[in-house]
Amino acid sequence: MFYQLIKTILPLLLIVFVGIIGFHTIEGWTLFDSLYMTVISLTTVGFSETHPLSLAGKSFTMLLIITGVGSFAYIIRNISLQFLQPFFGTTIRERKMEQMLKKIKDHYIICGYGRIGQDVSLNLHKEGLPVVIVDKSSHEELEARTSDFLVVYGDASHEDVLIRAGIKSAKGLVSAVTSEAENVFITMTARDLNPSLFIISRFEEIATKKKLLRAGANKVVNPYQIGSEKISHIILKPTISKILDFAHQRGQFALNIDELEIKPNNPLIGQSVRQCRIRDEHNIIIIAIEKSEGQIITNPGPNYIFEVDDRVVMIANVPELDALFSKYQTRR
Repeated sequence: MFYQLIKTILPLLLIVFVGIIGFHTIEGWTLFDSLYMTVISLTTVGFSETHPLSLAGKSFTMLLIITGVGSFAYIIRNISLQFLQPFFGTTIRERKMEQMLKKIKDHYIICGYGRIGQDVSLNLHKEGLPVVIVDKSSHEELEARTSDFLVVYGDASHEDVLIRAGIKSAKGLVSAVTSEAENVFITMTARDLNPSLFIISRFEEIATKKKLLRAGANKVVNPYQIGSEKISHIILKPTISKILDFAHQRGQFALNIDELEIKPNNPLIGQSVRQCRIRDEHNIIIIAIEKSEGQIITNPGPNYIFEVDDRVVMIANVPELDALFSKYQTRR
């Protein structure tokens, strides 16, 4: 900030210096009188001249006013912004964000913008899903992403903070703070504020996993366990790992795993896997179905009948999945 302020002030000093030298040289005035005349000319206050001006002096004054007044006003504006931006700039941005938070719905709240929170937020953002970040304090990485995410600063275990983040109209919440105790409190508070919210919580200790599930988490995730299982899988079953990586590298290979939620009035309801001809018409493989009560059916046979609230997990090329979703469901 100091460097920017110096860069802004230097042109102002240069204009004043030119005015002083001009009046001192042309009219032979003292440096103070020349400074006074320069200042009243640039600020256009309308005071009379210190001394009568010669024709050359009047010409110089007009030139100083024409070339200097606009520049002087612009420089003064920039200097004011340098001092006021930290106070009023933040306030304006916060007010705008508060207004947007009041309107947002069906969004995902990410509690904790550490490494896991960052990755989850960016992945959801890439899919076009609205995201609200809740973090205790501002830091460089988070400030750099305020154009992509709405941000609420505060303790996510406090009701007022989650309410500001729009929890009552949110679709899901990810509790990814490093403190296990905080994850439990966040989960409890979130579940109490929104009983239908889908909550994913991070844990490390087995005891914490049980507490999170009792507190109301739908899913619990141990990032270290996932990492170690991934490494073991690569060593023990390298070909399967390659295929799974192939399926997830959507941007490069266009193969993707996705799910279709069968809601009421979906034309698939009452049809069997064979009758709907998903495999034949869209070249899509159904690998599993999750029932509304949580039962998972892997590799469903051709006679399986689709029901309301089924979640159909499929694998196929992205264009084929897009065609299916446009026919049977608006994509998430």
